[in-house]
Amino acid sequence: MKPSYMESLERIKEEHSEMNKHLNQQRSELEKINTEKENMTRSYMTYAEVAQTMKNDIKRAEDANKRLQEFILQTLSPLLSPENQANCLAAMESFKSLSSPRENGNGAAALPPGLPPGAAGMLGMFPNPFGMNPAMSQLFNQFTSQNGDGTGAGGSEAKKAKLDDPDDNELEIDVTNDDNPSTTNGGAGHKNGRDSTNSVASSGASTPSIASNSAKARQQQPQGGLQSLEQMSFLAGLNPNMLRQGGYNLFSDPHAHAKIAAAMSQMSGRPAYSFKIVDGVPTPTLFPADAQKGPGIPTGLKKKMELNHGEVVCAATIARDNTRVYTGGKGCVKIWDVCESDITGNTVANRPSIATLDCLKENYIRSCKLFQDGKTLLIGGEASTVALWDLTTQTKTLDLETDSQACYALALSPDEKLLFACLADGNILIYDIHNREKVHTLPGHQDGASCLDLSKDGTKLWSGGLDNSVRCWDLGQRKELAKHDFSSQVFSLGCCPNDEWVAVGMENNNVEVLSTTMKEKYQLTQHESCVLSLKFAHSGKFFISTGKDNALNAWRTPYGASLFQLKENTSVLSCDISFDDSLIVTGSGEKKATLYAIDY
Repeated sequence: MKPSYMESLERIKEEHSEMNKHLNQQRSELEKINTEKENMTRSYMTYAEVAQTMKNDIKRAEDANKRLQEFILQTLSPLLSPENQANCLAAMESFKSLSSPRENGNGAAALPPGLPPGAAGMLGMFPNPFGMNPAMSQLFNQFTSQNGDGTGAGGSEAKKAKLDDPDDNELEIDVTNDDNPSTTNGGAGHKNGRDSTNSVASSGASTPSIASNSAKARQQQPQGGLQSLEQMSFLAGLNPNMLRQGGYNLFSDPHAHAKIAAAMSQMSGRPAYSFKIVDGVPTPTLFPADAQKGPGIPTGLKKKMELNHGEVVCAATIARDNTRVYTGGKGCVKIWDVCESDITGNTVANRPSIATLDCLKENYIRSCKLFQDGKTLLIGGEASTVALWDLTTQTKTLDLETDSQACYALALSPDEKLLFACLADGNILIYDIHNREKVHTLPGHQDGASCLDLSKDGTKLWSGGLDNSVRCWDLGQRKELAKHDFSSQVFSLGCCPNDEWVAVGMENNNVEVLSTTMKEKYQLTQHESCVLSLKFAHSGKFFISTGKDNALNAWRTPYGASLFQLKENTSVLSCDISFDDSLIVTGSGEKKATLYAIDY
């Protein structure tokens, strides 16, 4: 029988459906092929770029090799004795005939006769000696002056000495830390160019550094001249593997030369972390014999009290008589009784707050400034107002409108009549508290003004900003006197009570100590992440800094000899030192403040 019309239609539908399925499969295969084609194209482009980069690197290496040979022949060789000059020339001729580096039994590059054993490390570390600054020249001069005692050519085998155990937190330079400031401050946690409270507080410990975890630190290291790339890079705070693989550009770090020079001069000790910079040229700081001892120089801290605020503590201050501590978190300031009877002995006290001041409408508080009589408190933070509180009645007496979305720092004139406020729009507001009126605005910072402090006599104001600058202001004439530019945002700042130095905490992990009278400064590199707060002791003999690396560092003024370091569990956002320099309080991302007694 002939199929009915409906059966034919059903069959056609089935065939059409099968054809659609087949067509979809073909389309899917075509998409896969196109995707593979795109991936192969990308891979090809990547390989082409890598090949071109490698060609360029090889070309640069060849040029650097040529310049290095010329440098040795023209500059280094004349400094050698006649005998060693002849050996050096013979060695250079041998080097020219080598097509690839040979290795000796120790796995190090073999050297022709006549060159000191340190030449292997030197040739590997410095591909571009031209344009050397004095720090690099110092390194080469020291290398050529090694003699007779096993530290240079013709000497006996160098004596061995162990480095300090790196696990004792004595080796602090860390260039392998992956906590990149440029990425740390980005994304949702970034607010007006500065870390928001949540992003800073939530950070944990930074990646362990090569300086603190490398097994090579436990090996014996020679005291003599430069013996190997590993030793030299370790002492300079660099990763030798990254140097060999090209992952670290020695010349991208403007202070790498000084760090390596410091390693040469401290072959049996810790890496240099303090550098004196004059006319832009850094050299390792030579500390005096009494740098870490003497009257008024602290030796450590003893934890006395934990103050569980319940929110991230972004601001903390100690009353002048040491009886109260004030901590600022989200939307409130809490008051704590820390009288002497509670902090004596060896036990760590933990007790509730005695009062809470609700303010700034659930916004984070960034600064608390206490009047000398302890009866009035100024509060500023991530809000458009600065609040003035009467602590005797625990009531707010004034709301100062700043016309900005945040106030990062506060300062008071010595007579406590003028208030200075760092604003998120880059301005510094001057307010007459007694007459309750705005007096003046200091413009200048292109981005937010992040920190400020007054000179002891109250005639100058120093401010730091997110525009990578520190500025000094004449408060009498209300104009800018000086400007210091940096390559990193400024997060914290403090003036030494003797008005000779200003310490600055940077986003790039460094602390810069500026002279107010001379063209010199010190750079301290012991932090492993951005420096969030900084405070000078009232004696002026030392100062402390805290950071996102969970660390509190104490430094000798002005050259930055490390007095001690203390690690907390999370980022340390704020700090203060009592008026008699006996107590330190810190505020952290662990939602608490910690009170320490200073040991002398």
